[in-house]
Amino acid sequence: MKNPKKLYIETIILLFFCVVIFFVYTKEEKITTPSQVKTEAPLLDKEGVPAGNLKKNHLASGTPPQQGREETIPENTQSATVLAGEMNINLSFLPNTIFYDALIQARDANKITFSGKNYPGLGFFVTDIGTLHAGSRKYLIYYINGKEATVGVSAYTLKKGDVIEWKLE
Repeated sequence: MKNPKKLYIETIILLFFCVVIFFVYTKEEKITTPSQVKTEAPLLDKEGVPAGNLKKNHLASGTPPQQGREETIPENTQSATVLAGEMNINLSFLPNTIFYDALIQARDANKITFSGKNYPGLGFFVTDIGTLHAGSRKYLIYYINGKEATVGVSAYTLKKGDVIEWKLE
């Protein structure tokens, strides 16, 4: 008969691994889109414009201001360029924005089309973007300012002026 102390330790180790396996396989992956994020109402200045924002000239955009007010954009908005095949878009984002989140915002604004799969623990893997589609032993790889990315889109924090190019390789 086995030593009771050793049997007790083996049982605890087995239970621990069972619990870990249970959580890994039953974890529901939740992807938050900008429309699902709850935010507090911004503080408004005397004109009813969110405080800390710049006013945008509507003559350049061709869209009339609502109720005599001008549209606002955050002061610290930054931009990056995304190239994918024949597509060339400008992403606007706030500091510390993850590339995947900016892609979701651009998709929701109908600026870009992309699809892929989310792998728990690894992140989102883009399989189609713009006119580029992975397949036939070719994968989508993205380059940041001419250098191959070392992290996935779910882990890369955009920087002002980034030029991100997608290639099939």
